[in-house]
Amino acid sequence: MSTHAERLPRYLQLREAGVALNSQLVEGLSRSAMNEAGRRLNMLDGGTLVLDSEDMTAVLMDYCIHDVRRYGVNAVERHLNTSPPAEGSDEWVLLHALRASQFSVFAVEAVESGVGVGVRDLLRDTTMFLADVGLGTSGRVGMVFAMRVMVADGIGMTTGAALLVGKLPKSARAELVADIRETFAGIDFHKLAPEEASDFAAAVLRTCLDDGAGERTSYIAPEEIAPPARRPPRRRRGGR
Repeated sequence: MSTHAERLPRYLQLREAGVALNSQLVEGLSRSAMNEAGRRLNMLDGGTLVLDSEDMTAVLMDYCIHDVRRYGVNAVERHLNTSPPAEGSDEWVLLHALRASQFSVFAVEAVESGVGVGVRDLLRDTTMFLADVGLGTSGRVGMVFAMRVMVADGIGMTTGAALLVGKLPKSARAELVADIRETFAGIDFHKLAPEEASDFAAAVLRTCLDDGAGERTSYIAPEEIAPPARRPPRRRRGGR
């Protein structure tokens, strides 16, 4: 029996408001900020952004909104500072949820058909339910995603851009977590500083994209997706 379907109307309302808000946030991005995001994600070629698909545009913009900072603030914080919406409005709820959002690698542990998925944050070992009609339709237990999640009005949601790492057995998930922890040795994933969070997200996204996650994300055939040839996330040294 469904246990989260009652959240769908509110989820759909927030998601619709989120589309409009995301457009505002994207419109406020500078060219230099987008180029910086493109460089960090290996999407910049000689000063030109090279995006293979609309899905990759979403990944780039999500990273740019949350992880490129000017004077210490990102696009979400800047919007809250300069154009604060009415307290309690959907836009206000979403902006505060976005400000507290977290990027990580998540494994699907349960699927509620047409509603969403229960996921585990593999690095923080926490669980949550994500309301998401798409994932509730195409998701399968064992699928692993690199994505950013938030909680808006008590509802777990993605911020809109998720990369499918693959459908991995538990042993492969454990190896993936070990690789990430080795790459980011000494970092507490429960208390990431803003720059640490940006570096972590960039390293994971670069590795996923290099391993073909963009192609896997562009269509729905989860039960036929083979685990990719994994490599450890590449943390850049001496600049981003």
